[in-house]
Amino acid sequence: MDLKDKTSIYFHKTQKIAEEFCKHDIVTLQFFQRHNNVKLCGIIEAIKLLVHNTDITKYTIKYLPEGTIINNRDVVLELEGPYYEFGIWEGMLDGILARQTSIATNAYRMVQVANGKTLISMADRADHYINQENDAYAIECGGIKNHSTLVSSHYDKAHTFGSMPHALIQMFNGDIVKACEAYHKVFPKEPLYAVVDFHNDVIADSLACLKIFGKELKGVRIDTSKSMIDKMFKEGEAQFGVTPLQVKKLREALDENNGKHVKITVSSGFDEEKIKQFEAENTPVDAYGVGAALLRIRIHFSADATMLNGKKIAKAGREYLNNPKLLVYKGEYNG
Repeated sequence: MDLKDKTSIYFHKTQKIAEEFCKHDIVTLQFFQRHNNVKLCGIIEAIKLLVHNTDITKYTIKYLPEGTIINNRDVVLELEGPYYEFGIWEGMLDGILARQTSIATNAYRMVQVANGKTLISMADRADHYINQENDAYAIECGGIKNHSTLVSSHYDKAHTFGSMPHALIQMFNGDIVKACEAYHKVFPKEPLYAVVDFHNDVIADSLACLKIFGKELKGVRIDTSKSMIDKMFKEGEAQFGVTPLQVKKLREALDENNGKHVKITVSSGFDEEKIKQFEAENTPVDAYGVGAALLRIRIHFSADATMLNGKKIAKAGREYLNNPKLLVYKGEYNG
């Protein structure tokens, strides 16, 4: 398979036309997006694509460094030279920048609102596994360093988090204590984190684990479904899913039972807005588990041909955009 076969057919046709009729013309192609407070990611991958698949001595590459905060219509990548040398890769470059920048920005914005709390990427279950390494790179570019898979964390166990799945508790007939005992026996040197929403009664299950394991219980994770109301609430109290009040009541119960050392991790549907809500209510959360929200693709890139042989000429509504911050690629990435 030729990598070029993954780009739109009209780029193939345009490459052939440009090489036959416009061989000596110099085109300026500029890449940008339309949002503010965006964490740029994918530039290194984009440059690698060009280096490995084109003759970069035939045209100029200018770019913004990975991780730059960009705004609406900031040019992040500029290619200048004969169009047929690089134009066929336009769509693929757009895609690289869109996915990586969207993921990095999602992570970055969550970090901004989390007030220094630990964030854990649980994004592995939200997309095809083949994307894990690139996604983890973008997530780390955005500022989240903890992951649920070893591949994503580069096999750094200090930054690999995993409590237990609900299936483990199910296999012990719903007995959370027995599940934790088995976990602790097989992995005695691993921190013991119990998932405590299996019975939709996080206080009871947390205290049951605390009573048996004491200081060895390092933390609990709440993953209450958004369709459920925890048993701690009275009939008629609309507290669906994981809520600030639920966490506060659990924290109080733990503290009253010699469990001040027990950390609370929350997961299930967390995104920037939900984290912001929890922090606004001073919710005593120690860590947020975030998943699918990290992988939402909201930032899309476009590429415009804006100059021809030094003359400004572009599609109506689009024009040459000068960005003096662009760096010239000289055979080695500098950023």
